[in-house]
Amino acid sequence: MMVKCSLLLYFVSLSSLVNVALLCVATSGGGSTTVTTTIAPTTTTTATGCTSCTAGQVTFAQGNGGVQIDTSGITGTDAATGCLTLTATCTADAGMYSFMQFNFNQGGPAENANMGRTINALLNCVDGNWVYTSGGVSRIVTQVSCNQAPDAG
Repeated sequence: MMVKCSLLLYFVSLSSLVNVALLCVATSGGGSTTVTTTIAPTTTTTATGCTSCTAGQVTFAQGNGGVQIDTSGITGTDAATGCLTLTATCTADAGMYSFMQFNFNQGGPAENANMGRTINALLNCVDGNWVYTSGGVSRIVTQVSCNQAPDAG
């Protein structure tokens, strides 16, 4: 046994020298060696960060006033990051344009500037919250509402 370990030590790299020497010392006594294997228990992980948001965290409501229109949200997953997304959508009646607001009249998305019939605003799941980001400014969104007005064109 000692000759085999000596030859083995000769051919191993310096980085594994300690591991081989310990193996030879452990087995050169002539006794039996018991190997114990421990398997870690399986645990269920809870989604966090960018995968823990639900569509129910955002209330989709009609806007204030007599020109209210319905709004909705469609959930998805960003293919590049694996993070959840929620697309808030407003569609006005024919001949009208949409205007979206967040969080009960706190202003709306930059997408309002196009004065289109349909407005889509992308919300991203960040640390368990739906977040709208535009121009480097981010806002947590808990409510989306939409109004419509006559098309100026």
